[in-house]
Amino acid sequence: MNSMIIASNMLNEIEQLPRWFDWVEKIADGILIVDTGSTDGTLDYAKKRGATVIIDDIIQREGYGAARNQLRNLARMHFPGVHWLAYFDADETVLESDFHHWRFLRDYLDTKFDIIALPRIDWFDFEMTKAANDFHSQPDYQARMSRLSSGVEYYRKLHEMIRNYTGVFNKTTNPKINHFHRAIQSKRDFIGKLCAKLHMEDKEFGHTLGEHPKEAHYRELLQKEGL
Repeated sequence: MNSMIIASNMLNEIEQLPRWFDWVEKIADGILIVDTGSTDGTLDYAKKRGATVIIDDIIQREGYGAARNQLRNLARMHFPGVHWLAYFDADETVLESDFHHWRFLRDYLDTKFDIIALPRIDWFDFEMTKAANDFHSQPDYQARMSRLSSGVEYYRKLHEMIRNYTGVFNKTTNPKINHFHRAIQSKRDFIGKLCAKLHMEDKEFGHTLGEHPKEAHYRELLQKEGL
């Protein structure tokens, strides 16, 4: 059996954590959280649920690519011998009905694949009655699961990409990421401002990203309010 660590970068996610831990604990062999500096009880709650917690504002400082690489390095350090690392935000879940297939992939997937890409569904509500995309035609693949024995590296501050890998296993039959950010309004402005900041700061790869329709609005908010 191949082991898997589930990791996440978090900031003030206490409202989402009970739901998140309930499903993560059923599939993960360990939980790793890098916290930006939560003040709402996220840190204490995560520790009580048994997570390994590190405090570092790496996303704000260096961006999402660097944060993914840091999680890979920390997983190797704190969970020696682990086979896989998967990343999920606090507003994301994978349904238990996908767990059997997920375990099969992590134990038996051909070693020529370093990455398992999971289709992501953006839901407007927690009841999952209305989605922004149909994963059959718009799977929105996320390269979230990687072998820790590989040389996989993430790059770009925003909308991170992958390099130094052999193969990506992406099928619409893979376990689905159920994403609920559209159902949570409280952090939309913060994330918008953060993404605008990272896009402006990415001098190496920022030109490879198109501008979000609301990016100018969030740049203006960033200048007025800061993060």
